[in-house]
Amino acid sequence: MCIHRLIYKSIATDEVVSNKTLQDLESQATWSNGEKGITGLLMLSGNAFLQVLEGQAHDLTELFGRIMQDRRHQQVELITFEKIFERSFSDWNLRLVDLHDMPGQQRALMSTKYRKSEGNIAIPEELNEVYALLLDARFICLSAPWIAKDSGGNKARSA
Repeated sequence: MCIHRLIYKSIATDEVVSNKTLQDLESQATWSNGEKGITGLLMLSGNAFLQVLEGQAHDLTELFGRIMQDRRHQQVELITFEKIFERSFSDWNLRLVDLHDMPGQQRALMSTKYRKSEGNIAIPEELNEVYALLLDARFICLSAPWIAKDSGGNKARSA
C-alpha cells in the first residue's frame, strides 16, 4: 500500500484559537480522519497552524482541498506532499498540540531550539526544520502524560 505525507501551514482566524473551538476541531478531525485511515498531528503556535497528515494520496488531496476552502484557515501554504514508506505520526488520527499549553520545561526546550516571533515559536521555513519541529512535538506528546491520548486521539489517561 502506497502512503503519502502532506505538510502545510496556515494562519488561524481569531475564532479558531479558543480552547473550545480547538477541542471541537480535534474531535471532528479525529473521527473523520479515522474513517479514511489518515493519521497526523496539528500544531498551533500563536495563531499559526502546522499540520502533518499521512495516508492515501487521494484522501490527503481531498482533505487538503477542504482545508484550503475552510474559513478558519488563512494563507494556506503547502510545504510538502511526498510518497513515504512508513508513517511517522501513526500514533493518532489527529493530535492537537498547542505549544502555548505545553508544560514549562517542554515549552522552554522548544523555545531554545526554534526561532521565535512575537513570543511564539515561528514555523520554520526550511523543510528539515519543519520535520524536526513536528518530530519534537510528537516525541513530547508521546513522553509527556499531561494529556495522553489513545491511537484514535481520545483521552486515555491523565497524570
